[in-house]
Amino acid sequence: MKKLIYILFFALAFANFASAQQFYRFKADVSVKDKLADGKYRLTMGKVYYDKIYKKIVYTLNFPEKETLVIQDTTLFTIDKAGLLVKRSKTVLMPEFTVFHLALTGKLSDYGLTSNKEERSIYKIENVEKTDEGILTTWVPTDAKLRELFGDIKMLKKNRRLDAMIFYDKDGKMVSRQFFKKYTNVKGVEFPSEVTMISYGANGEKNIQRTTYKNIVTDQQDEDEIYRYRIPITKSAAMRK
Repeated sequence: MKKLIYILFFALAFANFASAQQFYRFKADVSVKDKLADGKYRLTMGKVYYDKIYKKIVYTLNFPEKETLVIQDTTLFTIDKAGLLVKRSKTVLMPEFTVFHLALTGKLSDYGLTSNKEERSIYKIENVEKTDEGILTTWVPTDAKLRELFGDIKMLKKNRRLDAMIFYDKDGKMVSRQFFKKYTNVKGVEFPSEVTMISYGANGEKNIQRTTYKNIVTDQQDEDEIYRYRIPITKSAAMRK
C-alpha cells in the first residue's frame, strides 16, 4: 500500500511539474520563400532566435547577404555584416503574437486570443462549427469601438492544433490567410515547421510567403549574446546621411 502511495505521489508531482513547465527560448534554421505580386521570387535563409523574456526576435541571415534583423517593440533594426546599424523602421509584427512566443507559452492553438481573467481580450468567440476539415471558430472584436479598428478572424483547428486562419479588416474584406503545417514536438513544444501566409493588397494583388523551420532547439543555454542582441549605437555611413 505504501509503495502504491509513493508511486501516485511521484506521478502527481511529475504531472504538476510538466504542466507548470515554462519554455523560454526558441532557435531554428529558417528559410523564407516569397512569391511577390509582380511575379518575382525571393529567397532568404539563415537562423532565427527568440527569447520570450527579452521579447526579441533575432534573424542572423546568410543569404542573399549576411545581415542581422532584430525585432523589438514593433521596431525592426537592420544590422550589416560589419555590425553597423543600417536601418530602423516600424513593423506591425509584435513578438508576443508570433508563432515563436505562442508556441513557447502553449497558446498557439488559439493564437493567444483566449485571455486570462486578469487580461482584457479584444476578441471573443461568436460561432463554433464542426466541418469536414476540422473545428471552425469565428472570432469577433469584443465591442463597437474595437470593431472600428479590427475585423473578424476565422480559425480552423485539426486534432486540437491550429491549422489555418483568415483575417478580415473592419469592412469585412479578407486581408490575409495563414496555414500552419507539418507540426513537430520538440521537448514538449508543439511547433509548425511550415507556415504559409497569403496577403492581399487593396487592389487584389497577392503575395505568398512560405517559411520553413528546421533543426528546432528549445531552451538553449548558450549563445546568450544573440538572444539578448544589443542594438549597435554606431550607424552605417548610408544611415548617417
